[in-house]
Amino acid sequence: MSKERIGLALSIVLAAVILTYSNHFHNALHFDDAHTIQNNAYIQDIKNIPLFFKDGSTSSSLPSNQSYRPLLTTSLAIDYYLGNGLTNTFYFHLTSFTFFLLLGVLMFFLFRIILRKVSTDPASDWVALFAVAWFLLHPVCAETINYIIQRGDSLSTFFVVLGLLMYVRSSVCRKNFLYLIPIVLGILTKPSALMFAPILLCYIILFEEDSGFISILDKFSTNTNNKDKKAPKPTGIAYQLYIDLFVSFAVCVIGYLFVSHMISNTYVTGASSPMMYRLTQPFIIFTYFAAWFAPVHLNADTDWFAFTSAVDPYAILGYAFLGFLIYIIFITSENKTTRPIAFGFSWFLLACVPTSLVSFSEITNDHRMFFPFVGLSLAVVWSLYLLVKLIKDHVTLPESAKYVFYAFLFVLISGYAYGTHERNKVWKTDEELWKDCAEKSPKNGRGLMNYGLALMARGDYKDAEKYFTDGLMYWPNYSYLHVNMAILKAAIGKNEEAETYFKSGLQNGPGFPNSYYYYARFLNANGRNDEAVTLLKKAMEMTSAHMDCRYLLMDILNSQKRFEELRQVANSTIQIAPNDPKAQDYLKLASGKSQLDLVKESADAHKTPEGYLNLSLEYYKAGDYPGCIDAANKSLALKPDYAPAYNNIGSSYNVLKKYKEGKEAMLKALAIDPNSQLYKNNLAVSEAGLKEKNN
Repeated sequence: MSKERIGLALSIVLAAVILTYSNHFHNALHFDDAHTIQNNAYIQDIKNIPLFFKDGSTSSSLPSNQSYRPLLTTSLAIDYYLGNGLTNTFYFHLTSFTFFLLLGVLMFFLFRIILRKVSTDPASDWVALFAVAWFLLHPVCAETINYIIQRGDSLSTFFVVLGLLMYVRSSVCRKNFLYLIPIVLGILTKPSALMFAPILLCYIILFEEDSGFISILDKFSTNTNNKDKKAPKPTGIAYQLYIDLFVSFAVCVIGYLFVSHMISNTYVTGASSPMMYRLTQPFIIFTYFAAWFAPVHLNADTDWFAFTSAVDPYAILGYAFLGFLIYIIFITSENKTTRPIAFGFSWFLLACVPTSLVSFSEITNDHRMFFPFVGLSLAVVWSLYLLVKLIKDHVTLPESAKYVFYAFLFVLISGYAYGTHERNKVWKTDEELWKDCAEKSPKNGRGLMNYGLALMARGDYKDAEKYFTDGLMYWPNYSYLHVNMAILKAAIGKNEEAETYFKSGLQNGPGFPNSYYYYARFLNANGRNDEAVTLLKKAMEMTSAHMDCRYLLMDILNSQKRFEELRQVANSTIQIAPNDPKAQDYLKLASGKSQLDLVKESADAHKTPEGYLNLSLEYYKAGDYPGCIDAANKSLALKPDYAPAYNNIGSSYNVLKKYKEGKEAMLKALAIDPNSQLYKNNLAVSEAGLKEKNN
């Protein structure tokens, strides 16, 4: 394939991917995005980037989730800066998607080189391109690309593929070990990049040594048992390749030890039975394999649990599948033509190793398939190519069969693209995502809770309570479920029940800062501020990154005129997030000045219409209506067509029962903005007052 045709074909594939994902760029943040992005104070200022490399405590506001992924956290801080906070998720999605497209380009060139090592058929370039297209348009990948914090999977995969391509294609990179730079970056993004070393070993055996796994084992066995020093010994792996492998494994082992050392000591993986978790993983790997062909049960949070018996029928199915796949790897590795299959399946299994050995609280997650699917795409598509070639060589088919086959491939890939486009819609809002999860995982307490939260957010307390109750039936000790039930009970005025649930939330989750924060918020709303302060301080002892805790604590301390404590909390907040406006305002309030004084100082200093409008609102809230009118007039002097200023003047005159002046001001406001319902309501107040006076 010529460079021009390659460029055109690859551009068409990338354009199709962009079109497929065009509906995802403004999707909401979800799930673990809350504690790593939304409520993580450290990512709010890019000056904190050096802290991300110091330890894992800055990666999350939840101590139990503080892993060490400094490059991942850095990317989030940069996106937060570019997007001016969380007002728009576009930059977060743009970064993830850009690296996703670049990964596709790297995969194409890597696959092209590998396939050319075993085939002279020009069609191999098209096979490489189709493998990449299938991967990029696969609905499973949408689970990672839509889930912002899980860009750790896509970025670390990008670095692994980049490192391998540099090794394969550039003698300079190989000679000077430059290919390991991306691997180090990948490890600092997510530790799964450590699997580069065994993947490289497989590549070297299959394509550099041009040997199968069985053959290479025979060579080593023969060398080990050969005691006749004069007899010629079979050649093993070349000396330089030994050096490459040694250095690569050394870097990955050192990387593993370094990351393990830097993880926060509060971090927990969460599995109740590590042994049963690991015995369940062969079956999970089987489901991952099946999902490549039938991605029909994608779910943000399943209700699957580890097997309770090592001889569970599904566990046995998993063991059998794992054994069969390893057998296929060894058999296909012995034939040069089928080695891309062996390499792809080896990649698939090796990429599953990290989440199979480290026992997490969830036994399966859709985003864990992203890294393994790179290898699986190569193995599956090359297998399909060889099957078609075999049929073509042994069966005489009409010319039209070729076009039927091409049509089949087009329909196949279009179907996957459609599925991805539809899956993006599920990730658009919390309600859509968790409704999907609750329907597919009716016994997942966390999923039921999250859907209940989405319902509660739009005021549907009755159905929200139903989902919370069902969630507690399945997960009775889940702290966050108790806390959210408490929040619901408080919202419907059942404070005694709410407090009971808050306390059970603390009992079930004594190490979760959110349990303390939401109980403190409840206590604050009920005038029990001293108790609230105690809880907030406990939460902040667990994590310094919880901004909501800081805001509520500063608000309470200000209301109690505990200005010295307020100053300390505000200063420590500014050290983390120097540009945080709330912390800066509270620091000013710590001087003892009122909010009105601070707003007046700001308005007089900057002399903007907005500043004087804010001042007029402060006067209004303070009951100083003449002051409100005066500040609004200063705003109008700077901006004569400022409707909100006329509204403030009219509202103040109405309170002063000067309805004639109030009506005049409201008519001016409506002349500027005739569609404002607020202005119409205030005009009605003026007219009603005038009518009452005249009567």
